[in-house]
Amino acid sequence: MASQVTLLQLSPTMSEGTIVKWLVKEGDEVSSGMPIAEVETDKAVMEQEAFEDGKVLKIVAPEGERVEVGAPIMISGEEGEDISSLLDGSGSKKKEEKEEKPKKEKEADKKPEKKEPAPGVKAEEPRDEEEREPVRIPASPLARKMAKEADLDLASIKGTGPNKRITKRDVEAALSEKKAPAAAPSAGPAEAGEMEEISLSGMRQTIARRLVESKQQVPHFQLTVEVRGEKLLEAVERVRAQQPDAKVTVSHFIIKAMAATLMRHKEVRSQWADGKLVVHPAAHISVAVAIDEGLLTPVIRNAQGKGVVALAAELRELAGKARDRKLTAEDMSGGTQTLSNLGMFGIHEFNAIINPPESTILAVGAMEDRPVVENGQIVPGKVMKLTMSCDHRVVDGAVGAQFLQDLKKALEDPLLILV
Repeated sequence: MASQVTLLQLSPTMSEGTIVKWLVKEGDEVSSGMPIAEVETDKAVMEQEAFEDGKVLKIVAPEGERVEVGAPIMISGEEGEDISSLLDGSGSKKKEEKEEKPKKEKEADKKPEKKEPAPGVKAEEPRDEEEREPVRIPASPLARKMAKEADLDLASIKGTGPNKRITKRDVEAALSEKKAPAAAPSAGPAEAGEMEEISLSGMRQTIARRLVESKQQVPHFQLTVEVRGEKLLEAVERVRAQQPDAKVTVSHFIIKAMAATLMRHKEVRSQWADGKLVVHPAAHISVAVAIDEGLLTPVIRNAQGKGVVALAAELRELAGKARDRKLTAEDMSGGTQTLSNLGMFGIHEFNAIINPPESTILAVGAMEDRPVVENGQIVPGKVMKLTMSCDHRVVDGAVGAQFLQDLKKALEDPLLILV
């Protein structure tokens, strides 16, 4: 029996997704568990699998269309089945429309009895009863919402989807035509162009929503320490000299130091969960990776048991998957603490927003040359600032300060990481 294949929730925070690429075409045979489409979620591009065995009878959502979770994207079944009742996602509604249409047509064929007006009374203009009933224009929920917000009449938009259904791309095309300035004779200096409106990807919308929720619901406070970096830079250079292909950086030593320090501070490994504290048994370090569409935080698991060379290799692999949008939900979940390093961009100090459900995030600034006091003398030094944002429901000021002091010691003397 023919049935709808709906968009699955491929990540915990996903509410809608974009069909990036269909891996099957109409007429193909599919089996349960077989990948049928690549879907862009709020975090990555992931594959959706078929629910059951059958034949692809109709692809409902074209490539590039954004679809809500639970909405139909494909119809599968046995060859030759009637799928008309499934095309609009509501079999009963479709059936009612089909039954109602002949009835209306039959009534329309009846000629109303013509009545002569009474003397002195103006004759009424004949009216078509059908005009009183609003026509339901086929459009996706997202397209309908976009058109309403832009004050666009759906009737003026040409639909390019299945059964002339209006999609997001059709509304965007109509908006572009509406905004295109008419040619006018040149007079005086050229004026600045109109502001550009950019549609947000599902991932960017989720990032915005989650950051607002974090700042509104998590009571943040920040702690900052300065770290002397001479010995740290020396350790990095020594590893590079021994294993140049490993491409070890300061960030990999920081990850190692974070993991080692977390294992000595149970409170900082804790997270708020519905009025209770949940303690992570290991140091799973989330690392912020910037891509064109936003920011992803893949997780290095059990970082406390890995050396800097292994950490460098794993982070390179995860960063590559992030840029290719191939990270899985498992790759980005279960973090204990996040590292956000903007030092390579010349940022000296910044405050980062906590990535729930984690309770802390470490913001790392650039290593800079500064005069420092050493044995009562002013000498040149290398200094970087670490700022930790803390969830005050979980981490108190003294607890966070002690963690940062231990982290500072580990970075200023990297041999302590091995202890």
